[in-house]
Amino acid sequence: MNVSPAGVAVSLWTCIREQALARHWKLSDALFAEIDGFAWVQGWAIIRYRTKHTYRDPRFDRVVVCCTCGGDGKGEGGRMCRTCKGDGLLNFCDPPVARKTA
Repeated sequence: MNVSPAGVAVSLWTCIREQALARHWKLSDALFAEIDGFAWVQGWAIIRYRTKHTYRDPRFDRVVVCCTCGGDGKGEGGRMCRTCKGDGLLNFCDPPVARKTA
């Protein structure tokens, strides 16, 4: 009978499965090491699931559609939107623009 490191009796299939998963993670780490390192240096989020690695830049969490123009970038009369300056997007981390007084 096989015994796990915790001292619990386990079946042969459980041992084989755990060894296969450990080898799989080692291979995945080796294959994606350079890409994961680049993503880590850039500050991206890395989501690992079996043989799939997904990379995401968390800065996109700060970007929202402009509520004034609805993301078109055009304000009243077809002119450039003054809130987003024609981009159609707003960044939460940008400081608010001071209004000019006449």
